[in-house]
Amino acid sequence: MSLPSLACQQGRIAIVSGGNVGLGYESVRQLAQAGAQVILACRDTNKGEQAKACILRQQPRADISVLGLDLTRAESIERFSRRFASRFDHLDLLLNNAGVVNLPQLCRNECGHEMHMATNHLGHFALTGRLMPQLLAAPEARVVTVSSGGYKWGVIDFDDLNWHRRPYHRVKAYGDSKLANLLFMDELQRRFRQLGSPALSLAAHPGLSATERQQSIGIGGWLSRRLATPVTQGVRPQLLAATSADLSGGQFWGPRFGIWGPPRPIALTDEVLDPAIRSRLWTLSEQLTGVQYPTTAPTAA
Repeated sequence: MSLPSLACQQGRIAIVSGGNVGLGYESVRQLAQAGAQVILACRDTNKGEQAKACILRQQPRADISVLGLDLTRAESIERFSRRFASRFDHLDLLLNNAGVVNLPQLCRNECGHEMHMATNHLGHFALTGRLMPQLLAAPEARVVTVSSGGYKWGVIDFDDLNWHRRPYHRVKAYGDSKLANLLFMDELQRRFRQLGSPALSLAAHPGLSATERQQSIGIGGWLSRRLATPVTQGVRPQLLAATSADLSGGQFWGPRFGIWGPPRPIALTDEVLDPAIRSRLWTLSEQLTGVQYPTTAPTAA
């Protein structure tokens, strides 16, 4: 099945977190092929360089840089953001793609945050906040956060966010983080509007895609090996959200038939995007990460 190519991305600067493998790698490859200047952000820069080399063998003119980024470490996020700001004065696209899924044992980062929430939500919350000056400086910036249909299993338990009292459940912990992604996406769009910025915040999910991670974890792995769509198709919702014109902020894109099919916007209920929960999670995320988002638009130089 042939897939539509991306619209020309010439002149756009893009960051893809987790760009060395799976959906992130395919996003980097297609964005670079369409002409974007792509920063491949990943924890292991050796693997990032290997991914870059693989793309360059196919696309010798691709403009790809590799920068180290560990979303579970505040100093790594700050260092990445400083290095980016030293090279670029604006950012057109931030694709918050990296993530962990269904970790079999309860793990926490050095700050004590449960690892799904630390990586999938808090890390990207901090990264986006650190990059807000460059996003607001772009003429039409876009932030796309990769969530999952698993958000339906999530709940934001403010009394036990890090699973100290609840019996650990890997699917529910993952679902918590994916629900947090959607709440973040929606609140970020509201804040862009408050700042008078044309920037857009959207979310996407791939359905059941044949990534290495999905093919190797639990029953999801078993199903993935039999039912999953190729990564080149699974990546379509996030690339559509990242590049298509005439989209609206606050949209959530995913496969038409839940786990597969062409991309379509997915309706989210008022219950899922409860404004009280959204606002409380945002405030807590600022406290936990130490990253404060701007409340007023930047003044022109």
